[in-house]
Amino acid sequence: MGEQSISSPIKKLLYIGLFIVPFLIAMALIFWAKGLGTLPIMDMNGKFVQMKYKNPPEYYTIPEFSLEKFDGKKVKFEHKDSILYLITLFPKSNTKEWSKHLMYVGEQIIKRANNVKVISVFEGDPEMKVWEESPIEYANSVSIKWNLAHADSEKFNRIKDDLKLTLNDSTGVFDYVLVDKDEHIRAHCTINDAKIARDIPKMYKLLSNQYAPRKLDIKQIKD
Repeated sequence: MGEQSISSPIKKLLYIGLFIVPFLIAMALIFWAKGLGTLPIMDMNGKFVQMKYKNPPEYYTIPEFSLEKFDGKKVKFEHKDSILYLITLFPKSNTKEWSKHLMYVGEQIIKRANNVKVISVFEGDPEMKVWEESPIEYANSVSIKWNLAHADSEKFNRIKDDLKLTLNDSTGVFDYVLVDKDEHIRAHCTINDAKIARDIPKMYKLLSNQYAPRKLDIKQIKD
């Protein structure tokens, strides 16, 4: 019996099914995956948008600032230091929440995101008169990267504006600000339930993963 030849239309269907369709599916998955594993980023208009790696637009950069800590030392938010930041601001209009948020940041966030430099800014009270107990010892016991700073109302409001924050009506405090290694704002996190606290360390893990390959490639090029 002679071999049966496959007709041209069937050959085309086989070719499409075996090669073209899988290729298109693979390309679609790659395109879809570009949006995974990254956080939004704040643009120059103060809106959170999807980050672009190829030909990115100019993103908003937080201005540098320096503050005095409760222990008398200085803490600086500096550009080009390649550090992930968490910045929290606490207004003097709601001092009864200060101790609660101190414990919240220490127990629920920093202990699970220990690669992050934290700056907690309290409006006024340089002599710590609001506190029943000094917060310095507790902060130092949690992380050496946790900085408790104070600022007068003028400087506090300037930093608040630089972080694009408004007072949250439901919590009475400002949202926590997640900052990447390029000083871009990646999230404003409203702290009003336990889920948010669980998500913040995960967000920093995404940011760390985002930077690790790129930093490694730069190091390899220099070597």
